Amino acid sequence: MTHDRNNYLLWQGTIRELPLAEQLRVARETGFGKISVTPFHLDMWMNEGTSAADMKAMAADHDVKLSHLDPLTRWAPKWKPDNVADEFLPFLGFETDRFFEIAEEFECESMSTICCFPAGTVNRQQLTDAFAEICDRAAERGIVCHLEFIPFWGLFDLNMAWQVIRDTDKPGAGIVFDYWHFMRGNPDLELLASIPGDRIASVQLADATATYPEDRSPVDDCLNWRVPCGEGDFPVTEITKTIADIGGLRNVGPEIFSAKFDAMTADEIIESIRDFFPKALDAAGVRNGYMPKAA
Repeated sequence: MTHDRNNYLLWQGTIRELPLAEQLRVARETGFGKISVTPFHLDMWMNEGTSAADMKAMAADHDVKLSHLDPLTRWAPKWKPDNVADEFLPFLGFETDRFFEIAEEFECESMSTICCFPAGTVNRQQLTDAFAEICDRAAERGIVCHLEFIPFWGLFDLNMAWQVIRDTDKPGAGIVFDYWHFMRGNPDLELLASIPGDRIASVQLADATATYPEDRSPVDDCLNWRVPCGEGDFPVTEITKTIADIGGLRNVGPEIFSAKFDAMTADEIIESIRDFFPKALDAAGVRNGYMPKAA
């Protein structure tokens, strides 16, 4: 099977400390046709003097699309978390109108929505209504809206995310399936196997310890202690096979939030991805022509 780079999306968390040009180079040199970008970073880079046109030209030079804008939180009736430092709030609470301005300016194809509010403070009907509204707003701009569950906030597991996606039933809307979020929440492979594959919008591979270390908060573990697939205790192969069996492997790539990766050079990250990512696909029998090097 021929490798289609547009099936593979390199999530920015894996390369978050690199300049944009280096992020694009990593994607290109590891066989990814797309990367995710945050509105916070794009806005910051534009304020520092790099225009949207310049960034799109950089992406075109690397033959990589700035395809996915991630994340938006203010779509929900409440958005403020109660378990993160105040300095993280500008990143999480990016203003919705500006988010859509950036999405249009960069011609993004898709976007992620997340919920940061404490569990139990917004009910499912409120979430369903709000998600339907933000999907419609995105669709007016030709953008597909995805929903991501995160275990230490209000939309905390796959079951909740699937209920919202199912009940809104918006065209193209689907779940961002993150292995860390799945395993740290309520991992249910039978539920995953029952979800129509076209409702899995994107897949984020990662690995970690089987349980939270006692000296580490959930937020810290999520953002700084993920490891490449095969270096932790998650059943990565079983999860990947389950997603493949339902036809949900799309926009696939690693999301390794890691203090260790933050200190690595672009070339070191390239070497790591070329090693662990194809091995993870091979172990599940879903290589599908993926090539870990630039064509």
